[in-house]
This record gives sequence, C-alpha cells and structure tokens, in this order.
Amino acid sequence: MESTLTPDTQAVLLLCGELGQRGGNGLKPLGLRQYNNLATWLKTEGLRPGDLLTSEGRTRLSGLQAAEVNPDRVSPLLERGAALALIVERWERSGLWVISRSDGCYPERLERYLGQAAPPLLYGVGSKNFNRGGLAVVGSRDRSEEDGEFARRVGEHCAQEGIAIISGAAKGIDRDAMAGALDLGGWALGVLAEGLAKTATSGQYRSGLVSDHLTLVSPFDPDSRWFAYTAMERNKLLYGLSDAALVVASSADSGGTWAGATEALQHGRVKVFVKSTGVLAPGNPKLVRMGGIPFPSEPWENLRPLFTAPEEKNGQLFSATARQSSPAVEPSTEAVAAAPPDILPTGQQAAPTETPPEESARSTEAEPMRDAYTLVIDAVLALLKEPQSDEWLADKVCVRAPQMKDWLDRGVREGRILKLRKPVRYIAHTPTLFEE
Repeated sequence: MESTLTPDTQAVLLLCGELGQRGGNGLKPLGLRQYNNLATWLKTEGLRPGDLLTSEGRTRLSGLQAAEVNPDRVSPLLERGAALALIVERWERSGLWVISRSDGCYPERLERYLGQAAPPLLYGVGSKNFNRGGLAVVGSRDRSEEDGEFARRVGEHCAQEGIAIISGAAKGIDRDAMAGALDLGGWALGVLAEGLAKTATSGQYRSGLVSDHLTLVSPFDPDSRWFAYTAMERNKLLYGLSDAALVVASSADSGGTWAGATEALQHGRVKVFVKSTGVLAPGNPKLVRMGGIPFPSEPWENLRPLFTAPEEKNGQLFSATARQSSPAVEPSTEAVAAAPPDILPTGQQAAPTETPPEESARSTEAEPMRDAYTLVIDAVLALLKEPQSDEWLADKVCVRAPQMKDWLDRGVREGRILKLRKPVRYIAHTPTLFEE
C-alpha cells in the first residue's frame, strides 16, 4: 500500500513515533528536546527531515554532534521502515492521518503559540483543515446541570455565528459544548489527551466526522492511554489553537481545568473568559480575580468582537529550554520567524531571535524571584502518577538530568515523592494536580 505521508512526516514518525513497538525492541524514540536538537542541526546543514531517508542524508548524519542526540541513536530509529508501513496501513484503515511540523497543513497558530514546544507530530481523524481558530470551551467533568446547559447554549450560538468550538472532547462541559455546536450544523475540534485508535471508530462521533463538521486530533500515539501529564500537555494545544477561551466551570486551586486556565492567564496570548452568571463553580470567581474576563450575559448577539488579542504579558508558560522568544515582526515574515527549525521551506533560514533587553527588564520587575522547584513541583507530581525514572522526567520537563535529580531528591525529603528501588523509580506520594 502506497503511503500518503510526506517524506518529512515519515522521517519524523520513525524518529519520534512508538510505531506499535512500545517496550518491544528496546528502541526509545526521540523526545521533544532531542528532536528539536536534531531539527536545529538539520536546519544548519540545509536539510529537511525527509532527507534522512536518503543515502546521502544518512552519510551526512555522521557529522551530527549534539549533546542530547547522536548518530548511533538516530540511525537505528530510521531503520524501522517495515514497522512504519504496517502501523500506517492500520491507521489509514481506521481513517487516521498523521502530520508533522514540516507539513504545510500543520496549524500555524500552534507554531506561533508554542514555538519549539509544538509537538513534532499530530494524529487526527476528520478534516485536516483545522487551523481556523474558534472558541475553546473548557470545564470540569463533574459539572452541574446548569453549567452543562450553559455550555450547550454557547455551542449552539457559536454554530449560528459560524464560530468553531474547540474542546478536549471529555465527558462533561467539553462534550456539552461540542454537542450544541454539532446539533445546529456548526463545526467542532476535539483535542484529546489520549490516543485516537479507539475514538476514531467510536459511534458517538461518526455523524460529525462523516459530515465533515468534526475533527479530532491528538499529539499522542494512537494507542496511548490517558495520564495526568498528557492532560496538562493537551491544555496547551487547546488554548494555542483557539482565538479565545471560555471556562464554564472550574474547581479552585486544583484540577486540569484550573491548571490550564491559570497557565493561559499567565501566558497572556489568548483572552480567557469565565462564566460569571448563575450558580458558579468554586474556581470561577478566583479566575476572574486572576485576570479572567466575565463572559457576556445572555442573550448573545455577536460574540466575534471577543476574539481580539489580549494585551501582551510576559508570563512564562513553558520552560526556558522549550520556549521560543516572540519578537515583533512584519506579518509577511511572522510565520517564518516563529516556525520551529524543521518546518522552514527548503533553503529558507529563520533569523536568530533574542528577547529584547527592555522586555527582559519588564519581566524581572513584574515578577519576584522564586525558587524554581516551587514552580515545577506540581507539574512533576502530575507526571508521577506511575513510577518513572529521573531520565524520563528530565526529558518530559526539558531540563538536564542532574537538575531533575536534585528536584526529585528534595521532593523525597519533603515526603511528596517516594523513591522506589531495583530499578530506581519515583512516584508521587500526594494527590496530583489533575485529580478532579
């Protein structure tokens, strides 16, 4: 069967995909940080990922000198062609497609929002034309009947205005808003925190997919399960793909809805609206005090004026390793300046970007110095719902292994993390951030 994947995406799948071989032959795919290092090297060499599938590209790979990845790690991953062909054929029979950051249909707004933290691969079912923005509607799974009806009415009104609904497709508020939009012929985008293998063939989404009114995407392997850290990563995509967001119901100080909303408020690139009428969930008033905007009261006439860019903030949603600076550029060059190194058109190079000195000064004055451990420990605990190694955690959080080891040792001393032995693994000893 002839593959519909571009050569670039084939190469990225070989490098970063599980390919149904999780824990099988011992080959560990590249993590985000490692792939970005490789992509940077490819850019400096004037190569694209697909060039690594050629004999000339393999020969030039011997010149790779990067601290996080080396040719001995990359070459065996590129030899998994048979596994790739089998798994892609299975995915295509289920209606699944895959795109990489190198593809022209990869959502530009996600590249701008996440920079090099944008996932190298996106798996999906439905239309690939999902870079249209819209209103992200989020909320707790255990919502009140009033909040569920509110989310449905928002979805219905957005359908009437031609505004897309973006959600996590989870039980509760997410599905209520999607159902409201789809029932009135609107369009919805579901961003999942787990793989699409089962969801792609689920009867509950069939009519939306067949009518081309629904697209489901995920940055995670189609066979992967839901974890707390995947929900955290998914939240970033929800906000990054939207023009504005609406929090219908949030718990206070904990839970995935709260974490995603507070991150987005800190990041400051998307307006975050909050349901502020009727009976409110505990976290809603707190989000408004943190900068959330009360959502307009019904009846709604025109919601499109809400979709204006917020005043830029200096919130640091992502680690310094993964984050790209976002200097002001002319519209004609914005996509090139913000693009990760592997997605630039052939022969085109991005100009080096640095944070302007005055912007750095404003950030320093606005936020007091804080212990880095206190900024990351909740995220680390969310990753530790199952035992994990310090190397695995370092790769997920995009820090060096010694730094992660220091944080883990402190967590053990504080009684927040348990250290398991033979082999050494770590697991959270307290409830994690995303229990809701």
